[in-house]
Order: sequence, then structure tokens, then C-alpha cells
Amino acid sequence: MKTDDNYKYRKYGYWYNKENKSRSRKLMISKIIASIIINLLILIILIVIYYPSYIKQTTINSTWVFQFFSIVNQYRQSNGAPPLQHCPWLDNFAYIRFETMIQNPTISNYGFDQDFNEYLSQYQSFLIIGEESLDPSGYTPSKYAQILQSEASIYWEGLIDSNYTYYGYYIGYGPTYAITGSCPVTEIPGPNINIPQYFQSYGCSVELENNTWLVIELSNWCSGPTTITVSTINESLSPQYYIYLPIQYNLSTNSKYVELVVNITSTSPVELFLFTPDQFNYFESLYQQEAWSFTSPAYYYGGESTIFNTEITLNTTQLANSGYYLVISNVLPNAQYTYVNGNVTIIYIPTTPNMLAITES
Repeated sequence: MKTDDNYKYRKYGYWYNKENKSRSRKLMISKIIASIIINLLILIILIVIYYPSYIKQTTINSTWVFQFFSIVNQYRQSNGAPPLQHCPWLDNFAYIRFETMIQNPTISNYGFDQDFNEYLSQYQSFLIIGEESLDPSGYTPSKYAQILQSEASIYWEGLIDSNYTYYGYYIGYGPTYAITGSCPVTEIPGPNINIPQYFQSYGCSVELENNTWLVIELSNWCSGPTTITVSTINESLSPQYYIYLPIQYNLSTNSKYVELVVNITSTSPVELFLFTPDQFNYFESLYQQEAWSFTSPAYYYGGESTIFNTEITLNTTQLANSGYYLVISNVLPNAQYTYVNGNVTIIYIPTTPNMLAITES
């Protein structure tokens, strides 16, 4: 019985001693973990106190972008350029461009023409688009603006270009080429350039890695009325001759009518007409003496003068289908050799580009 009791005791004592050792190790591990956590907290506190900008540099988001463009606009103002305003549909186009460009990061601004033709071709008569693909990770907005000025002047000049008045953006994460080591060039000078070959031609090394993309789309228009130039006139006109200007546009607008603005001067009196195609054909069939007294049929007759500053309402259906003819006629009984100068424009309200709405992730 003693033997059994002793055995049981020894057996119990064995497990008891094992449990004590396990608790000691757990306590030691807990102390190590607590020490690591405390040290990390101290490190974070020191970074916040002595390097507060480091925290700001780690996140590129909408707040970062708005601060960046606020700085850009300060420089634009000092150069006499209007401020860049945010345009939502340009955000959508920036997303589309990001998705295209990451398919082939070897080529700068890859696929821009294809995307523009697919989504914005109906606006090409007046729309100016600029594109910049940047990687600002690790920098504050003010520091990055300074870097662009000193190391990427082409990109910076685009941002302060007075032709642009609106911007949109998209922040993504994808493959891009990064320079390793030193390199005498720091930016790609244009679209459709093989990026690794370009840098290698300057003796630089690059590697493909996943980084932040800030895709910026710049534009001269976002919404509301816009003006397209139909023609700039600088012509000499002999007596008993006329000049004509075909006007035909399929405009992207919901309006039934647009305005044709005619601003023309001449050194001697001329007549101004606007015809539909049938009316123009009839005018061309007239004999000289018949044309001297002709005033109709015409869509618009502006009379005889040396100065025309007028707006003519055009029907968009007629404008798209068969168009109009603007005629400046020197077919007059007392016509003189004359010089005609001026410009013809159309003012209208385009529809807002209809692209898939994008929600920033």
C-alpha cells in the first residue's frame, strides 16, 4: 500500500512540477510581449512628437489630393492661371485610365487614345485632356509639389497650364517601374514611351514593383456652356464673288438649338447669309443681276454692312444631318475689292460625359 501511495504521490508530483514549469514559461513570454508592446508604443509616441509629418506621408487619400491641389492652385494664381476645380466625371475617366494603364505598365500613358475615342470622342471638337500618372507615396503634399518642380518639370508645367481649369483623380495600387540607384533622368517626357528602355538608354536600372498610382486627368471643361471654333476668316474678296463656309456638326447635347456667333469685319460693304443646303443651291443658280437684289429664301439674312456681330439660332437636327452654309457675298452693284476678317463660333451646352460612376475605395 505504501508503495502504491508513494507511486501515486510521485506521479502527482511529476505533473505538478510540469505545470509549474509551464506557468513560468508563460509568464516569461507574457513579460517579453508586454515589453515589446511598450517599446513600440514609446517608439510611436516619439515619432509623433519628433516626426509628425511621417504619419501624414503614409496615406494617399482624398484629403491628401485636395491639399495637394490647394498648393498647386497657389502656384497657378501667382502665374495668372485660374484655379483647378474638381470635376466628378474626370474622376471616372481617371479610374478607367488606371485600369487600362496597369494592363501594360511598360508603356507610358498606355491606351489613352483608345479610351478617349471610346468615352470622349463626341467632345473632341473642344475638349482638351491632359493626363499625369504619379506616385506620391511617402511625401506630404507640399514636399511632393517641390519635388515635381525640381525633378519632374514636364509634369509640373502640366499642372499649372492655364489651358486646364478642371481636374479629376483616382488612387490605385498596381505595377509600375521604379528606378533603382541613381539616374540622370527623373521623368518620362511623354506618352507611348517604353519606360524601361528609356531609362536604360541613360544607364539607369529599373524594376517592376507594386506601388501607389495617383492618376490625374486635367481638362478645359467639366459642365455648362462651351464654345467651339467653326472657322477663322482672313480672306480677300474680289467684286462679284462670294465665299461660303459649310457648317455641319453632330453635337453631344440635349438642347434643340445652339447659337452660331458671327464676328466679321470687312474693308467695304458685303452681305451676310445663312442658308440650308437647298437654299444655298438656289443662291448659286442665280445670275449676277438677280443676286444683286437677292435677300430670300434664306435661313438668315444679315443685310449689307462692314461689321457683323450677330448670333443666329441653329437647329441641332438640321446642323447634324445636312448642316448650313454661311455666305459672305460681294456680289453687289457697287462692289469693291475687300478684305474680310473675323471668326465664327458655336456656343452650346454639351451633355455631361456618361461613364460608369466610381466610388473611391
